[in-house]
Amino acid sequence: MAKNNNKEEFATEQFVQKLDKTAFDVETFVEENAKIIVGVLVALVVAALGYFAYTKFVVEPKSEEALTNMVQAERLFDQDSVAQALKGSAGAYQGLQQIVDEYGNTEAGNLARFKAASSYYKLGDYASAVKLLEEFDTDDEVMLAQKYGMLGNALTQSNKVEEALPYFVKAAEATEVETLEVTYYTKAGEIAMSVGKNEEALKYFQIIVDKYPGANNGNAEKFAERLKYTLGVN
Repeated sequence: MAKNNNKEEFATEQFVQKLDKTAFDVETFVEENAKIIVGVLVALVVAALGYFAYTKFVVEPKSEEALTNMVQAERLFDQDSVAQALKGSAGAYQGLQQIVDEYGNTEAGNLARFKAASSYYKLGDYASAVKLLEEFDTDDEVMLAQKYGMLGNALTQSNKVEEALPYFVKAAEATEVETLEVTYYTKAGEIAMSVGKNEEALKYFQIIVDKYPGANNGNAEKFAERLKYTLGVN
């Protein structure tokens, strides 16, 4: 028993000595590099303050300015005067594209980007619509679904049907809103069928059948049954 106690005391003493040495090494490192450590801390504080100041005194005022400038463009957009909403009127009001160019890094500028993309889409300029939609960022599930859905539509209209397919799937997966989910899974299923991907098409229609039975007058059930017959599955 005495031997065991001696071993335990020796191990404890060694552990304490290691802790002391580690503490000493840390103190020595801090003393030798005090200026560098202080410099790094000061730089971090300055960067944080700089970011706060930039956000508070540059980004936020610009966002408010962009919102103010968007009023007339939004009104025209809602009235389906999309060309005017997009281009604006020199000396009178800014168009959506100009707001994107000038305030694109603000929340309002980001919203203008989505509406400008919608305008380009309605005007048949699908390449410009795709470019802006790819740059548009949102955490809102409905707008995210609409973004992917519009990307899919723009690519479909550009005869890039297979490229469009994954965007319709992303659109459906982005939201829990029944109408949007059914719409985008249906489009995904129809496109998959058109390019010969029947198994994939069945998967999308089956999701609708399982999650929203009878939706859209039971169209998903009809497609699913037809595909199961074609594929020879139950």
